[in-house]
Amino acid sequence: MTTTEDRPAPAPAPGGTAGPAALLPRTRARGVVRANRVVLALLGLLLAAAGAAALAVVLGLFGSRLADRPVLDTPVAGFVDARPWAWPVVGVAGALLALLCLRWLLAQARSDRVTRLPLARDPRRGDTELDAAALTGAVEDEVEGYHGVTRARAGLSGAATAPLLTLTVTLDGRVDAGELHTRVVDSAIAHARQALGRPDLPARVELVLPRRTRRDVR
Repeated sequence: MTTTEDRPAPAPAPGGTAGPAALLPRTRARGVVRANRVVLALLGLLLAAAGAAALAVVLGLFGSRLADRPVLDTPVAGFVDARPWAWPVVGVAGALLALLCLRWLLAQARSDRVTRLPLARDPRRGDTELDAAALTGAVEDEVEGYHGVTRARAGLSGAATAPLLTLTVTLDGRVDAGELHTRVVDSAIAHARQALGRPDLPARVELVLPRRTRRDVR
């Protein structure tokens, strides 16, 4: 897979000429996502090891003496029995921990996908908005009509006032990837910018290359 980012070049200086758009490589996995996965993997391994150790103790793999030992030693049990508030505190702490875990799970499912785009705002006549699916659908239809493309998927993410267009294009290998990339940027993405009236709309293009190159028999 080849990923590039297209951001229109800034306006040229007086007397100068506009340069080409900057196409910067970009990885799909962000640092935050990687850190999230590493922390979850380590936590999962730690909990799995603790569960395996507890199971081994119950099965007597470390000896019958340890298997018959109570979960709470006498000093700990005495401490808890002498303080009636101990178990309620443990219960409240567990409930708070569960709420934090639930909030984290909900945050994982949260998406920054843009569904509607503001086009014009008029206090008297009202606001004009564009359904993002209409724009992304038009981009997909145009790109899928290119020779050498088998599938295209587009989406808008970020803020509605400053969205990012992401386009994933699956190629069949019959047309050079560089040629298709140029056509996607100069045509499909240019049309999307024109439709929104945003010549500075950033776009990220991902080209999914085939494992084997097919021969074009046109």
